Parts: sequence; C-alpha cells; structure tokens
Amino acid sequence: MKIVDTHTHIYLEDFNSDFDQMVQRAMDAGVERMLLPNIELSTWPALRKAVERYPSKLFPMIGLHPSSVKEGFEEQLSELKNLLNENLKEIVAIGETGIDLYWDVSTLDLQIQSFDQHIQWALEFGLPIVIHSRNAFEAIFKALEPYRARGLKGVFHCFTGTLKEAQWIVDFDFYLGIGGVLTYKKSELPEILPHLPKERIILETDAPYLSPIPYRGKRNEPAYMLHTLAKLAEVWKTTVSDAAEITYANSKKLFPKAWK
Repeated sequence: MKIVDTHTHIYLEDFNSDFDQMVQRAMDAGVERMLLPNIELSTWPALRKAVERYPSKLFPMIGLHPSSVKEGFEEQLSELKNLLNENLKEIVAIGETGIDLYWDVSTLDLQIQSFDQHIQWALEFGLPIVIHSRNAFEAIFKALEPYRARGLKGVFHCFTGTLKEAQWIVDFDFYLGIGGVLTYKKSELPEILPHLPKERIILETDAPYLSPIPYRGKRNEPAYMLHTLAKLAEVWKTTVSDAAEITYANSKKLFPKAWK
C-alpha cells in the first residue's frame, strides 16, 4: 500500500530533534512521497535542505503563505520568483498561497495581489497551485473565477468547508486536500465527502498541525496519515487499500512532477 502526503511542513524546527526517524516512520507506514509547501522566503533554506536529504521522497513547492503577506511583500515575491526559476526542475507546485482572513482582514487587498501573482506563476510554468483558504472562500472564489477554463489546476488544501463550496471546487476542476480534521468528532466532512467524486480527493497532514485522532493536540507527522486514510475508507464504505489506491492515483495526476 502506497500513500502520498500532499501537504506537510516537516522542514520546520518542530522536527529538528527526530527528522530522520520521522521520515523513516512515514516510509514504514507506506508514505512513499511527501510534498513540502513553502511558507515564506526565510523557510526556503530549511525546506531545500530537507529535500536534498531525501530527494526521492520529499518534493518542494514554492510560494508565500497568505499570513506572511505584509506591506512590502513584493520584494519577497520577487526573490521567490528567482528561486522558482533557479529550481524549476525540482519544484512540483506553487504554494502555499491563497487568502487567510482568520488572523488579519486588514491585509486582504495585499493577499489578493499576492494570490494573483501565484496564479500567474502556475499558469506560466504549468504547475498546480496549492491554496490556503481560511474564512475566505468568497474572496478566493472571486479571485479564481476569471481563470476558469484557463487550464489552471490545483487543490484547496485542508478543506473544511461546506458541500456547496466543495461542489464549486470540483466544478472548477480542482481537488480537495483532506487531512486529520476528517477524524474529528464535530467534523462535517464525513457527511460531505460521499457527495463528491472520489477522483477529486487527495490526502495530506499539514504537519506539524492538525493531527488526526488519536493524536489531536500533539505534533502531527506523515505516518499519522493512516488514521485519516482509515476514516476516509469508512466514509467511502470501501477498504483502506482501495482508498489508498484512489488517493495515490489522484495525487499522481495532480502533481506529476513528483514522479519524474
């Protein structure tokens, strides 16, 4: 059984003390590949170092997280664009990007500008885009709509929205990234997912955040995906191996450069 963690921040300091052991636990659990979204310019060196340590297991994305978008963000984007050009052969996606109105609504206009620039990169280089959306679906919908039928591909990572939002995402030809929240008692995902096409679902951890039950509140890591996978199989009324096979194929279709 093979699994892909399509969104994990294992290059952060949270994993410094047991990085190699954590990667080994992931591989032992069947996690064949791990895709690493960038946060900001300052996190790129650690991300790059992690990828260089396990080049056949870890794959880089590049982008500026919406929570890191502040006045003067254009300078960071310019430097990140240079890094994108320099590392284009290895980079498998643009992200993470998007809009986050949970922490700070005052930067909305800046976040929209940054998001649009990431969309341009994705289209220019033919890469999928990884979208962070928090309290911001309408704003993201509005920003994306002009690009409908333009060949833009991507995923709404850590999706926890409504069925209506999920159906819009599927209609836009995007994927939904499902993580540990699926296992939470109050999650609405178990009711939403059966109404969506299986070929639009991929799995992620968002480690070190959002650990699945029974690890909620503790540091998350890719090996814990097995709990999310088991819950997905239950929701789909299928076997764990079948759920793994479906989500693996979906991941490969969305992120083909991680298999080249």
